[in-house]
Amino acid sequence: MDNARPTPLIEDIDGTRRKLESWISSNRGRNIRIEKLTIPEATGMSNVTLLFDIIWDEDGRQHCEELVARLQPAIERPVFPDYDLSLQYEVMEAVGRCSNIPVPQLCGLETDTSLLGVQFYIMRRAEGRIPTDIPPYNMDGWMMHETSLEKRQHLWHIAVDTMARYHQLDYKELGFDKLLVPDKTPLQQQLAYWESYLEWALEGRNHAIGERALAWLQANQPEKEPTVLCWGDARLGNIIFTPSLDGVAAVLDWEMAVLGNPVQDLAWFNYLDATFAEGLGMPRLEGLPTYEQTIAQWEQASGFSANDYAYYQIFAGMRFGLIMSRIMLATGQDDEVQNSFACQLLEKYLDRIL
Repeated sequence: MDNARPTPLIEDIDGTRRKLESWISSNRGRNIRIEKLTIPEATGMSNVTLLFDIIWDEDGRQHCEELVARLQPAIERPVFPDYDLSLQYEVMEAVGRCSNIPVPQLCGLETDTSLLGVQFYIMRRAEGRIPTDIPPYNMDGWMMHETSLEKRQHLWHIAVDTMARYHQLDYKELGFDKLLVPDKTPLQQQLAYWESYLEWALEGRNHAIGERALAWLQANQPEKEPTVLCWGDARLGNIIFTPSLDGVAAVLDWEMAVLGNPVQDLAWFNYLDATFAEGLGMPRLEGLPTYEQTIAQWEQASGFSANDYAYYQIFAGMRFGLIMSRIMLATGQDDEVQNSFACQLLEKYLDRIL
């Protein structure tokens, strides 16, 4: 897993620190200091994430605030062809303003690339704990070693409940009806995107498994689907749980937010967990509810039917398989482009349904 991380890094940490000091000082109207910038290694595979504290003097006292910066990647072979940080920021702002879904508190968006060379936004750091991707939480880490079976079940339940409550939001009231394209359903828009993504990500190479999945998805599109603003990357690793592990402190990573059937988030949530287990030939973390129980909980909490779940399992597998294929190609692992655990798992799911 470690080799499959083309996360772009900041070469000039000190220079970046000084530029952020200047930008935040200008926006805050006071001189601030940043003593240290760090790049977390436990989660994330695309955007650049910076952690830092800002320090300033006011009213005769020293103040400190913990912040996070998300930067648009600037590397030769990124994971995605386009990164719309403005949309990510707008989604978090709208969700935070119009609901009780916990999102990071936003501090500012900069679309002018002259400062750091890329767009970026800054948000306050939410205190809590995030299930790790590296190592996967079912193999090592705090969820495995520091929680009981009952606590793991509780964490899973509150994550699913949060996702279900999010799906009850009206995308039109949030202001995202602008994402609709005339004469195309949201699903048709997404399938067109992933077909173009395959061509871009594989740089002209064939991808038999991905092409097979897309052909099946095109031929078996559900009819009369509900439409919500989907999270896009719904998974445990994108949730900050409160320090007491009794609730959700913040929902993270909205870079794949899109209009669509909310079942796609549910299927992605389960499928990404399955990649750590079935995909890697490992057992699931003991204590987590079954996928069937998860579907039932989500249906009851959201009010939506999961009748199209099998379709969106393949949809999830296609997306994850193509993303991982891009990562393999971008990191020089050409032999793994179609032989990675992600593609093997997708092929297994395709064989089950066909």
